[in-house]
Amino acid sequence: MKTNTKGKGRLLLILAMLLALLATACSNNAGEAGSTNAPSGNDPSGNAQNADDPYADLPKKISISTFDRGQVSSDEGTYEDNRWVKWIREQSGIDVSIVPVPRNQAQDTLNVLIASNQAPDLLWEFDRSYIGKLVTQGVIQPIGDYIEKYSTSYKRYLEENPDLKAHLTFNGEMYAVASKRPVTSIANHAMWIRQDWLDEVGMEKPTTVEELIKVAQAFKEHYPDSTPIVGANAPDIYAALHGSMSFLWYLEDGKMKYGPTLDRYKDVIGLEKQLYELGLVDKEYFTDSNNQRSNQLWTTGQAGILLGQWGTGAVDILMRDLISNVPDAKPVPLEAVASKHGKFGTYQEASPFIYVAFNKDMKNPKAAVEYLDWIIDKGWFTLMNGEEGVHYEKLGEIAKRIDADKFTKEVLYANEYAVLRQENIKPEDLPLQAADDALSQRIAALNAESLQTVLKNPFKRDIPYQPNFEEINEIRSTFDTFIRETRATAVTQGDKYTGDWAIGEIRKEWERLGGAEAEAIAQKWYEENKASFN
Repeated sequence: MKTNTKGKGRLLLILAMLLALLATACSNNAGEAGSTNAPSGNDPSGNAQNADDPYADLPKKISISTFDRGQVSSDEGTYEDNRWVKWIREQSGIDVSIVPVPRNQAQDTLNVLIASNQAPDLLWEFDRSYIGKLVTQGVIQPIGDYIEKYSTSYKRYLEENPDLKAHLTFNGEMYAVASKRPVTSIANHAMWIRQDWLDEVGMEKPTTVEELIKVAQAFKEHYPDSTPIVGANAPDIYAALHGSMSFLWYLEDGKMKYGPTLDRYKDVIGLEKQLYELGLVDKEYFTDSNNQRSNQLWTTGQAGILLGQWGTGAVDILMRDLISNVPDAKPVPLEAVASKHGKFGTYQEASPFIYVAFNKDMKNPKAAVEYLDWIIDKGWFTLMNGEEGVHYEKLGEIAKRIDADKFTKEVLYANEYAVLRQENIKPEDLPLQAADDALSQRIAALNAESLQTVLKNPFKRDIPYQPNFEEINEIRSTFDTFIRETRATAVTQGDKYTGDWAIGEIRKEWERLGGAEAEAIAQKWYEENKASFN
């Protein structure tokens, strides 16, 4: 039998090659397990770094809440899906999902999402007390370590604005990020009046609560089908005028007291009841949850006094629609009127803007920090102003709008996504920023005047930020609802239910819920922290 030596040699060669490949593979695997062939920290593959960072290899994907103010037109899309959400994803490199919540029911909606384990990764609110409530409930997590490890831009911003840190700290740890408000955002609520109506009835702008009532009565007599006073912020403005907001703590003779338990608060409800019974406000305003009726009454020329905001955004739309519908209308800013307790400004915000917190169940906090870094560094400007050459042109440091209607339709809603921003606008900048058409310039001039009018009278804020304790937050979650219901009863249910009755009921409920203990806790907090207040 003849042996095939040529085929046998080829087989041996193949076997040798397979053994060599196997040896190389084993050598590489051994190196990954810790031999001298293992990647160093400088290895471009990043394997060592990833081993130390549990989030490095996760998808860059987050979700974030936003306020739904009904400003996205159908041809722009929805708050969840539009040109700016697409732009955010492209520019930030983060797969961002938007979770809209109705502005007027934001906290209630977020609470439902939290309870059903559907809350977004990033939750935000203007209300620091609400963030404190989420802290005590264990819904959100401390973020100081994430900022220290992963942030560049926001960490630098915080170093440049160290006074923010106290507002972001709860129980000794940082639980939120925020940027500073420009003066255009410090100002919040404001009063507006129809100068043409004042001229018709031969009266001057009111300077006191009593004069405000007389002017509203004159409007009603002269325009019987009108609703003299409207506005989404009316209840808070009544409270601010009396220095007794329903959600703030005050210092009374050195003692911490909760706003709606003060004697002044019965006068707040008394004023609200008087205006209702005189027919000077809309009888349905308690159920006008989305302010649709209020806005319609103002924009169709059926109201003479607006208790709303100082300007820009939604109020710009209200003024634009009013002037377009009623060309002879002359809305002008109205300075905060004095009550018998003194002259206090309408509501003004504290220095921090939006408080952005991290859901404790968030999968990738690193991606969240990178997203916030992008916003504070670059993203905010475009989300506030739109695309250069399309929505604005540069005028020095000012972004001047090209077309007001185009901006309102295509950009205004995107402001909601700019949860951090480095904006610095002065009253005199507003006309420079506005489009050149006559109506835009008129509204901008009104905004500048309104801003100066609002800031003329400081808002009564006795302490820079509110105390945060579980006992206080638990009381408030029930107490806020009770106050709203008591107000509605006192205002709408006749002579039996007065301001005195309302304050009595509110104080009884406060005591029942443990108000005395809450006051003791707040007092201790004040004594321990007052030295740090600016």
